[in-house]
Amino acid sequence: MHSRDEYREIITDAVCGRGSKYSQHTYTIHTANRPTTIGGCWVMNHSCEGILIDETVEVRGRFDTNVWYSYNDNSETAVAKDTVSYVEQISLQGLDPNCARDDLSVHVKVKQQPNCVDATIVDDHSEILVRVETEWLVEVIGPTKVWVLTMTPSHKKDSFDIESSSLEESSL
Repeated sequence: MHSRDEYREIITDAVCGRGSKYSQHTYTIHTANRPTTIGGCWVMNHSCEGILIDETVEVRGRFDTNVWYSYNDNSETAVAKDTVSYVEQISLQGLDPNCARDDLSVHVKVKQQPNCVDATIVDDHSEILVRVETEWLVEVIGPTKVWVLTMTPSHKKDSFDIESSSLEESSL
């Protein structure tokens, strides 16, 4: 058994909680003309940030949608553009209750950028429904304390060498 004097306290940042979420949402895009067919759809200029609220991370973001479509019985084409804002709630697993709430930071990693899965013309031909999928990983980072066993002058150098050589042999 080691005494308390043989340990040192290290304060460092650590992951205090994690979460992830995959989602699909449908957005309505209004067009200047009555679309006949859809030629393509893409999403770009995505940005987002995360905010810790209780035990969830609220991801707030925005992206631009562009839908290329034909109109006038497929004789002309146009691109409908719209900026979409969203808010996603991501639950955290294992949020450490000992983390100091005022020192926490939220890191959002977009595992899959918003991507158009499907675009369809609404029955009355005045709107296009765009289905977009996205996936996020979030981490809450905060200060924590770690206790480590230290070597003191009372430890013999020989005992340290024996432990070191045993570790080297076991890793071969």
